[in-house]
Amino acid sequence: MSTPLHAGLEAHFSALEAFLKEQESAFEPEVRPMVREALAHPGKRLRPLLAFGAGAGGPPTMALVRGAAIVELVHLATLVHDDVLDGADRRHGADTPNRTHGAHAAVLFGDALFAHALVLAAEHTTPELCRIVARASREVCSGEVCQTFSRGDDALSAEAYRRQIQLKTAELFEAACRLGSLLAGRPSEHVESCARFGRHLGIAYQIYDDLADLIQEESKAGKTLGTDVASGKLTLPMILERDLQGPEGVRRLRAGEDPRRAISSAAWRESFRQLDAEIAAAEAALAPAEGSPSPFFLLRLTGFLREAAARLAPL
Repeated sequence: MSTPLHAGLEAHFSALEAFLKEQESAFEPEVRPMVREALAHPGKRLRPLLAFGAGAGGPPTMALVRGAAIVELVHLATLVHDDVLDGADRRHGADTPNRTHGAHAAVLFGDALFAHALVLAAEHTTPELCRIVARASREVCSGEVCQTFSRGDDALSAEAYRRQIQLKTAELFEAACRLGSLLAGRPSEHVESCARFGRHLGIAYQIYDDLADLIQEESKAGKTLGTDVASGKLTLPMILERDLQGPEGVRRLRAGEDPRRAISSAAWRESFRQLDAEIAAAEAALAPAEGSPSPFFLLRLTGFLREAAARLAPL
């Protein structure tokens, strides 16, 4: 069995959960139940794990815990908005705010989470943390706008797709690594090494998530799947199928055919090859950080993603 992702960082995550729980009181009484619900189903806390891994070495400082909490709040805000856009009812094995409270309240709740993350960032002793978080929030939202505009566009290029996933996912992965290493006082070479790792891992993770949306069983995913095809998104396997075989596969998907049949084995193989190439690039990016504790913790994530992809592969 693989080493648990959080092993060796238990004190960090204990401090994180306590800090996040304290944030509930910052919201108005009507909003607090929504905060409580959002925090009750945490998922894997991958972005805090990136922050803690990039800044690993010694016990957790309050600055590092705060930074990890900020990126997690930004991430939670994006999930709330994503579930509204996709019409998703389940996330992390629980009902989404979109289902429980309706789209209008969910959108505003996501906005409140974004705003609170920026409040926490602005309270840091230097403006650098706020710049990192604000920029990442802007890019994540911009990526979602780009993806929304491209829904139903079956001519979307592979380059445009990669730009979208870099914005909507990789930017926050990179920000988590950057702020974690900065808050831990690591040298600039270490900071940039971890940031590059986060960027490549974020691209890989989004490719994996898009593959899972097509072929993973919903009972194993713990969330609503099939939303990409239903909402008109074009993701990597669909783009590759179109470019390799023509538009028929995409049309069959839109008509409800099983993706394992509608998409050719060649497109699936290339999708998994590109996923693995991004994982390898993430691992290579950590070379300048060798000798520090960071690779010990961060490389667990590439191992985890490789194992998850291997279980997913339909071929």
